Amino acid sequence: MLEEGKINSKQATLLMVSMVLPTTLLFVASVTAHLAKQDGWISILLATLAGLLIAQLAVNLSLRFPGKTLFQYLEVILGKWPGKVVTLLFIWWFIQINAEILRQYGSFMVSAFMPETPIIVLELLITLIAAYAVRNGLEVFTRANEIILPVILGLIIIVNILLTPEVNLKRLLPVFIENGAVPVIKGAVMPAAWMGEIVTIAVLIPYLNKAKEAYRVAAAATLITGGFLIFTFVGDVAIFGPEVTAGWIFPSLNKVRMIHLANFLERLEAFVMFIWIAGGLIKICVFYWVAVLGSAQCLELKDYKPLVLPVGVILLALSIMAHDSILDLFTFLGRFWGPYALIVFEAGIPLLLLIIAVIRGQGVKQN
Repeated sequence: MLEEGKINSKQATLLMVSMVLPTTLLFVASVTAHLAKQDGWISILLATLAGLLIAQLAVNLSLRFPGKTLFQYLEVILGKWPGKVVTLLFIWWFIQINAEILRQYGSFMVSAFMPETPIIVLELLITLIAAYAVRNGLEVFTRANEIILPVILGLIIIVNILLTPEVNLKRLLPVFIENGAVPVIKGAVMPAAWMGEIVTIAVLIPYLNKAKEAYRVAAAATLITGGFLIFTFVGDVAIFGPEVTAGWIFPSLNKVRMIHLANFLERLEAFVMFIWIAGGLIKICVFYWVAVLGSAQCLELKDYKPLVLPVGVILLALSIMAHDSILDLFTFLGRFWGPYALIVFEAGIPLLLLIIAVIRGQGVKQN
């Protein structure tokens, strides 16, 4: 295989959490509260259930073709040339995801902390670091994530504990009755698209020490991510209320700025910056690695390393050209990205592939 690294189930679970959680934390409350108001936690719960279904779909499909990544068994199911076309579509999607993540990273840093710094400088810096990690292989950024993610999760918990005096749970009332089902379902689309990125497990499974534990890995990662997103949403709305939360792009950052304890513990935005930089770096590494690996497998190369730099250039250029401003980015994510990602790449194509494989009797039958 192009990648010789192997990771265990714990490492894979943590990596799948980092693939979604760090950047989503800043956006999820605003995006969800805009549609579902105080019932956004129900939307995130529905999104978590959708993530579990997508994980089951991706794992069932992948385990039919042991030792093969998504990019490899596409050609087995669809034939060589149709398979390569769909492979290219998935590679494009993974590059597009990463470009959006890169732009989110740069936009947040410029808007919140470094308004005088050109966004391309920040994006170039993190792309170079990610390229170095990807070039060194899966095990490198996976082991780094074992250290980084527990710190991130700990900081999230500590920050919310410190804000307990500001919490008013009455702001979460009434539950469901006021808004009804339609806004809650609409509010679940974008979080479901984020959760649906767990479909990436279809590329990771061949590199697990115990591939049969893949669904346990994906399910655990989805539940952990969903739990922290609900925790964050409830905290944001309980402090600001649904209308104010929906009106801010980064409600979690504004929440941290409210911490003021005993006249010495305040201005803890550095915690959010650490979560964003460290977590965003791991997330970028995951999708960067997937895109490079898929490109090498599609081109039938013996090594993926020569593609690290070209793919990095494409990522950087696409992230800069994709949006005119942070408001344009936010609008795109809130209105268009969710249905596009869910219907086409996270559920649509994998479901179609599984149906074709079952009908044709391809791969190893799963109990």
